[in-house]
Amino acid sequence: MAYRSIFLILFLIYLFKNPCYSETDTLHQGQELKDWDELISSNKVFSLKLFSIGSMVSLYLGVFYCKNEIRNSQSHSYQTQASDEFSNNEFSNNAVWVANRNNPIPDIYGKLIIDFNGKLSILSGGGTVLDLFSPTRLVARNATVTLLNTGNLVLRELHPNGSVMQDLWQSFDHPTDTLLPGMKLGINLKTGHNWSLTAWRNDELPAKGLFTLDLIGTGQMVVLRQGNIHWISGTWKNSRFENTNLLVSGPDVRLHYVSNETEQSFTYLTRTYDSYPALRMHQDGQLKASSLNLNIFCLPNNDPPGCAEDIFKKSKCRKGNFTDSSIIGSGERCYSYLDEYIYDDSYNFYDCLRICWSNCSCVAFATRRKRVGCKTFSKMVYDPNCTDRADESRPFYTITNHEG
Repeated sequence: MAYRSIFLILFLIYLFKNPCYSETDTLHQGQELKDWDELISSNKVFSLKLFSIGSMVSLYLGVFYCKNEIRNSQSHSYQTQASDEFSNNEFSNNAVWVANRNNPIPDIYGKLIIDFNGKLSILSGGGTVLDLFSPTRLVARNATVTLLNTGNLVLRELHPNGSVMQDLWQSFDHPTDTLLPGMKLGINLKTGHNWSLTAWRNDELPAKGLFTLDLIGTGQMVVLRQGNIHWISGTWKNSRFENTNLLVSGPDVRLHYVSNETEQSFTYLTRTYDSYPALRMHQDGQLKASSLNLNIFCLPNNDPPGCAEDIFKKSKCRKGNFTDSSIIGSGERCYSYLDEYIYDDSYNFYDCLRICWSNCSCVAFATRRKRVGCKTFSKMVYDPNCTDRADESRPFYTITNHEG
């Protein structure tokens, strides 16, 4: 009897924690979405939930692809017990939208609520963290927020009979780093509202990073690095952008480019979500969408069409252009690195490499784990007493083709 009771308790806990067993896609006024509560789209493809990153207490509210996921306390993601195809897909583990990327909930008491005026807010134990929608007039509204089958979170005002009066706010108007099918990239020319993607700061920080994907006035997609052009797509021609291998319209994926007096935008639609379609702007500048046959990554030794001219070229203090052998990972053995200059965690590995390569006095650089942060060094001193050691806790990289 005791074993049966224990089994029942464990089974109920499993149902409570497993997102795909939630019975609702809608939050009503007077209800709260708290930790372990979830909204699940009616097609069981998307889930909305609070999640934490690594060992931090702070919480975020995000939309995930839903496939029998189990919370992983060691990362910002969820691990899954679904098929190998899903497990190997990067979008199976990552939030495809984050509501409060720049405003983490500072405690474990986070929740999403709708007040009687229709204001949609994220709260902590200490008060309001972020108002996602705040009405211009304080008029009592009958409102709900629903996670649609597209992954779009929509706040709606309802008639007394429950029919939809108007949409007040939607997450698709505020993308983070990921473009889902039906999301737009571009600008509403009447309102001036812009739809763009901005990468995470790093793997454990959803705050806005260095790279942004936008659609500029010439009708071209462009990746910007802190406002400077990093990559440009070329013009839309024959159902794709010139500098990409985007799939043309077909039975499973349809691409749409719109340019008229109302808006200029790019979007795509899919017949199913079997391949977990998503286009992501990565923190290192990579633009990737496996379902669209798109993988753009501007590297010093591998520039696909559209990459901006880089500084990785021969200079007076380098023996040649940048190649794979221009740096040694983990640094030279038995050397100490001196005269360091420290940059903050907004810099990543590629920022650090660019800084060191372009500075003739730099002979080596280092990042922290997860390749964030940056230190550059202008002096290497040989240690005759070393035993071929290497510092594995902080990755060092030595410039090999330094003149002099």
